[in-house]
Amino acid sequence: MGPFSKKKNEEKQKSVQRFYALLKALMDELFAYAPKSKHVKMPFNVSFGLVYDDRDSLFFTGVDKKTGRKMYLYNVRIIGRMFEEKRQAMLEDRTTDTLFAWISDVCTLYISPFVYDYVENVQHRGQGAVDRTTRQIVKGFIDSLKVDPKLKHVLDTIRDEPTQDQKS
Repeated sequence: MGPFSKKKNEEKQKSVQRFYALLKALMDELFAYAPKSKHVKMPFNVSFGLVYDDRDSLFFTGVDKKTGRKMYLYNVRIIGRMFEEKRQAMLEDRTTDTLFAWISDVCTLYISPFVYDYVENVQHRGQGAVDRTTRQIVKGFIDSLKVDPKLKHVLDTIRDEPTQDQKS
């Protein structure tokens, strides 16, 4: 292994870590925002997380053997594939529109199972109400992500770390 491949491998590892940090921060903040929006009641006493799985399912549920808590896990492989499909468009876009469209898609994936469960099964409303509620939650979250200084850390995860030249 030469010095170039080692450096490339380190860069790839940093990119993977930033991607994971972005997904985790989005999940945490969206799930904190959703109940405040008064549109959906999130399950309590559960764990949320990310998992890499070769199956084509995006969403997994299970029970943590140690704590007995229900777990909701999202497949990072599928979310990463969504990112790769839009990556070229993001690079060509001179604005942040494509990036925020992808973030909206991810947030929709995160929140839709809970919106469906609450709106359809608890409130006994139809699929149209589920879709509207999901859009309202995601739009409100994206709007707050763009302007709320408390959420700045979420987008900071994807910024490049300053190089030595930029620090001086």
